[in-house]
Amino acid sequence: MSESVKATEERGIFERFAQDAKLVVRPQSIIQPDSPDIRCEIEGLGRVEFELVQLDAQGELQRMRYFLRVREFWSDAIKALKPEVLQRHRGAQINVQFHPTANQGQRRGALRAFVAALSDLPEGAQGPMPNLPAGVVSAELKHSHIDTGPEINERSVNQVNFESAAFAPVGIDLSRIDDKIAKYSAGWGARAELLAYARWGMPFTDQMHKAPGYLAERFPAGIFARGWIYELNSHSIVACTP
Repeated sequence: MSESVKATEERGIFERFAQDAKLVVRPQSIIQPDSPDIRCEIEGLGRVEFELVQLDAQGELQRMRYFLRVREFWSDAIKALKPEVLQRHRGAQINVQFHPTANQGQRRGALRAFVAALSDLPEGAQGPMPNLPAGVVSAELKHSHIDTGPEINERSVNQVNFESAAFAPVGIDLSRIDDKIAKYSAGWGARAELLAYARWGMPFTDQMHKAPGYLAERFPAGIFARGWIYELNSHSIVACTP
């Protein structure tokens, strides 16, 4: 990602956050120095410097990128089906769950395996797909009233186990907050706040976590007077220290 694209995205995230946090940012006051990420004027606080940090773990980001491309991969795979097989399975849908660590090669390979299996199955066949390929947790063939199939539908894996002491939902790396606190030992001559955000999905609103407690134990810290955790997709302020 280029620096200009990154800056544009960070500004958009901050503006959405400020609106959801009900911070009254003075018009035309937002600028983006090299460090911090955002400088602005906020009513009641004056000049505030915001450092942003994305909390989505790299593995989760990669999984979401693949999730968004599953139909593209499927479109490539079904090119191998003969017209008569496509017609036979026009009402078919395969519901698949990939393992979170399944890479692109495994995902494409699995879809090609499903295509090969369809070639040998009769119209209206249903049930678990045989001989699950590597990287697949489950796959089930369904038939319905659709006539645009065969289609693919990826489902999220919900096999999540939480330890009683877990602070973060799956897919979130809260240690990045600690890294930011440790990184900045000198201030920017004004009030500084840390905005930690989740960009992909809704891990905080969908899962158990103790993120508010995690944040409360750390702020104020270093140069930061306050810390935030923000979930972009749900427009939710997950946590904020006083």
